[in-house]
Amino acid sequence: MIHPAGVDNPGILDALERHRDFHFRRVASRRVTGEKSALKFIDEVGFCTGFTAGMGVPCLREAIAGTREPTMPEHIQHDYAIGMTWRIKDALPHRRAVYYGKVIARRPSFIAREMLGAFLKLRIEPGGYRKLYARGGLSHCGKLVMDALSKRGAAETRVLKLSSGYAQPSRRAVFDRAMAELQEKFLALKVDERADPFSYVWDTMEHRWPDAIAEARTLTRMQAAYAIVAKYFETAAFGSERAIARILGIDPALVEAAARRLEREGAIARGVRIDGRPGAISLLSKFAP
Repeated sequence: MIHPAGVDNPGILDALERHRDFHFRRVASRRVTGEKSALKFIDEVGFCTGFTAGMGVPCLREAIAGTREPTMPEHIQHDYAIGMTWRIKDALPHRRAVYYGKVIARRPSFIAREMLGAFLKLRIEPGGYRKLYARGGLSHCGKLVMDALSKRGAAETRVLKLSSGYAQPSRRAVFDRAMAELQEKFLALKVDERADPFSYVWDTMEHRWPDAIAEARTLTRMQAAYAIVAKYFETAAFGSERAIARILGIDPALVEAAARRLEREGAIARGVRIDGRPGAISLLSKFAP
């Protein structure tokens, strides 16, 4: 059911934010205190950013701080929440407890193992990276990096720069964009860090997460979209469907179809306008006016 009329009830916005406070762990009594509780948090919310708060999805740094949108300090090396997030983004992905990469709004993000197959179904292009490149969907540098990783296996950043021909300082920006692109498309990911000299180690998704890729093949695109959108509303409570599609990198038509199903099931209300907030939103039915 669509609710096009504006609702003059600021209490709804307060209730929605309190829902997020609880599920995003933006309260001191529920804040993340270590690796074990971080894994529980990621498993509960399904996906979250690592460091960037205020995007409408959970954020691990915010959950560690236990408050809404903590400011980014000038000297980040002395910030408790940033330091713990930094350690967790190495520890949990290293043992494949979660996925980590620049995949939500192109920001460093975590995805729970249970949700990874759904994201892969919607974000990995069929036919592999070579066909993607042939269709114009992958940069030349990205293709060369994937060639190197496919041939060599896991490799350090400097090796990939040399192998792809992008080792010159003047080509660093192009290389960095390609690595972000490969993460966004779930083709490659960081799997380790070397200390002396400091370097990231990269591998392909096929090498690192073959089980999640196999699971993705068992899903339809609609099943995958429904799982992600349902989890979003369970934790975030409300949002613009267009913004959800943009942030999560999902086809807007699939987000709309999933939202329509959730509406038919009575889980959410769509097209609700609340005074004090621009545009129409969808929200959990229990908060609908």
